[in-house]
Amino acid sequence: MLRSAGGAHAASQQDIERLFGAADIVRREGAGTALTYRFETCALLMLFAGDEHNTMRLQEAHPSARHGTGEAPSLDQCAAEAAAHRS
Repeated sequence: MLRSAGGAHAASQQDIERLFGAADIVRREGAGTALTYRFETCALLMLFAGDEHNTMRLQEAHPSARHGTGEAPSLDQCAAEAAAHRS
């Protein structure tokens, strides 16, 4: 789902919230929205913008390390941690 970011069939904000739950941080700026999810070792920043039907669609997904000493995980690693967190 995260790999679809920026594409014609990108996940909607509603799809992401249904899958990941409520975001830890929500920021609305102009016509866009940013959601941040924090997990044990990574954080996932997702950026959304409205499509031609005004549905907020995932444009970008950026993983980062939660601790300053760690290297940023890949998107797949952070997604796997998010999946483990949900179960």
